[in-house]
Amino acid sequence: MAYDWESLTGTHLYRKILDDWCMLLDNTESTEAAYHGFLAACPAMFLMEADACLAVSKLKLGSEYETDFVVVKEGYSDGTIYELIEIETPHTPLFDKSGKPAARFNAALQQIRDWKRFLMNNRSAFRRMLPTVNTRVVSDSRLRFKIIIGRRTGDIEELEKRRQISEEENVEIISFDRLTETARNRRVFWNDADIFSAEAESLDYEKRNELANPFARCISDSQWKGFAKKARSHFYPRMVDEILRVRTYNEYFDEFKKLNP
Repeated sequence: MAYDWESLTGTHLYRKILDDWCMLLDNTESTEAAYHGFLAACPAMFLMEADACLAVSKLKLGSEYETDFVVVKEGYSDGTIYELIEIETPHTPLFDKSGKPAARFNAALQQIRDWKRFLMNNRSAFRRMLPTVNTRVVSDSRLRFKIIIGRRTGDIEELEKRRQISEEENVEIISFDRLTETARNRRVFWNDADIFSAEAESLDYEKRNELANPFARCISDSQWKGFAKKARSHFYPRMVDEILRVRTYNEYFDEFKKLNP
């Protein structure tokens, strides 16, 4: 059955999802695992742009490192793009009272450095786990790095320091409030024409519709690595059936179906 996904953002259900998220953000007792769990259940609403329809939770880089999320984006003739994400909590300060990067912020930055070093030193593993057109990590790379940490601030000095670190480390640093803003302003969850281009015309409409389902959960490390064995530099056109076969959906989808019998 095909659904009108564009209607979702105007529903009471979508407002409930945002309210659930905001309640979690405001709960100072919530753990990083709680934030990760919510985002892993709702990646299309908070983590993904219109050129992505797949996110991976807890992708392992070798035996030492583990990402919180990887968002997979079609990069057309330039190959698949991967956004590797590290999260902390909305209650984590970026800087201490002396103005220096706080311990957990420093740890998040070190995680990004470790991932980069691992991928640069393990090109064959890079090709297996994140197949794309090249294995460059720094310049002309198909990799993007992001840290999600803290709440929005109006402190100009802090914003300038964050921007400087972002540029020096080549990592995007955003607050949890940016995710809320992304979800509130969202109108389109996935653009099949952007991802498949001419190939979209030959893909069954119901498959395109299911692929765009915004209630899809993240897939796991093992599921992704099974895909990656078969994928090449362009992921989506070849793997649609595999994606749909392993997908699971969050609890909000059951509520949506009741509204759209």
